[in-house]
Amino acid sequence: MTDNHNGDNILDLIRSVFQVHNVALFLPTEDGNFTLVSASTECEPYTEEFIIPPGKGLVGWVLRHQQPLILNNFDQRQGYLGYYSNNDEKLITSFMGCHLPGGGALCIDSITNHVFTEVDQQLLHRFAKLVVRQINTMGNANNNQRLRRYYDGLEQLFKLHEQTNWKEFLSLFLAIVTETTDSDYSVFVSSVEGSSTYFVEGESSPLVLPHKKPLPEFSLVNGGLLGWVFRNEVPIYAEGTDGSSTPLFGKVSYIPEFQSIICLPVSINKITCGVLCLASCTARPLPQDMRIFTTMATISLAQYLNIVALKYRLNRLLPDATIHRSGAIFYDPDTAPITHIKEE
Repeated sequence: MTDNHNGDNILDLIRSVFQVHNVALFLPTEDGNFTLVSASTECEPYTEEFIIPPGKGLVGWVLRHQQPLILNNFDQRQGYLGYYSNNDEKLITSFMGCHLPGGGALCIDSITNHVFTEVDQQLLHRFAKLVVRQINTMGNANNNQRLRRYYDGLEQLFKLHEQTNWKEFLSLFLAIVTETTDSDYSVFVSSVEGSSTYFVEGESSPLVLPHKKPLPEFSLVNGGLLGWVFRNEVPIYAEGTDGSSTPLFGKVSYIPEFQSIICLPVSINKITCGVLCLASCTARPLPQDMRIFTTMATISLAQYLNIVALKYRLNRLLPDATIHRSGAIFYDPDTAPITHIKEE
């Protein structure tokens, strides 16, 4: 039998973020099988116990091979899930699962035309790590409280996707990540592909923007730690325990010296387009759950930026579009000649 905590559960958060029908968590049993221990679903809570042997069904494949699996256009003739009754499983159209570090699996499914992507898989993997952290810290009140704060922060971040204004979104985004991680300062910088400079898009407190008008611009080569992350496309975690400070923007007199720093590249279509940085003036530990949270925050930010970029491309195309009142016109770009069709 599974347990659903009516909204006070990380599985509920996962279901909300992915907007899916069901989220299922499987953990190992003493006899070498795996059981459905918790679920978040749109339907009535599970009352039946489901046991999954390794290798049986799609979940069993994930458990045996310890590899992620994405299956869009789910067809029961090619496989089965194993945690639904036959009638309910017929409704499922897509499935995604990933293994848990240490054993187990986290799976989601949809009854709508939901297409899971590689980015979705990466996000689910991050959630799987948080689930493991939650399991390992059960009974520790301080750790549970800290994880609860990260869950709440993630829920707020993904709800921001409803915002239509980029500047408002970024301002709220930076405020949430700064408060959730208890940082002194956060900033998001961006760069155009092929450029030698980067710009400050937004910051949680006014350190750079009031001093530079128009938009602040820094060199990718001499632009401090942020420029280094841009060039190397790898994250940096500096706890500041050695007492040394790291310049974020290079040699800039009006920027305070920070001790502990998290800098993460933000990528769209595997191209780094920005860097998210969180900094504090004092040295402090950067625990694993904080690192997972900030990584998931960059995924949320990248998803929103991808939506903004798509809208921009559509707006660029629409003025050149032609409306045909007589209906759709078939056009094969490989064989049809280039013609100008006038609007009727």
